[in-house]
Amino acid sequence: MQDRTQMATRYSRMTWQQRLGNLASTLARSSTVSQHRGTRGPVPGLSREGMWIIEWSAGNTPPDTLAELAPMQLELGLLRRAWERDAMAVQPVLAYRTRLMSERVLELSGLLDEFGGG
Repeated sequence: MQDRTQMATRYSRMTWQQRLGNLASTLARSSTVSQHRGTRGPVPGLSREGMWIIEWSAGNTPPDTLAELAPMQLELGLLRRAWERDAMAVQPVLAYRTRLMSERVLELSGLLDEFGGG
C-alpha cells in the first residue's frame, strides 16, 4: 500500500465523486479478497484505506452524503479490528457489509447515473 501522504495528495486532486468511486472500488476489493484464503492479508489495509478516503472526502462532499459515510467509516474500523482478532469468524460479515457499502457508495457518487448505470 502506498504511503498515506502520497495517497492523500493523489485523492486531493480528485472530485468528491471520483473519491467515492475509488472508495466503492476499495470496498469491493475488500469484499472479494476477504473471501479467498490466499489473499486475506490485504483486508486490514483496504479497510484502513477506505477509512482514509472517507476522511479525505469531508472537505467538499455534500453533507447528506457525508452523513452516510460517517457510520461506514466507524463500521470499517470495527470490522478491521474484529478481522485482526479472528478473520475466520468475521469473514462472512465483512464480505457482505463491504459489498453493500460499495454498492451504496457508488450510488451516492452519482457515477452510475453519469455512465447510464443507475
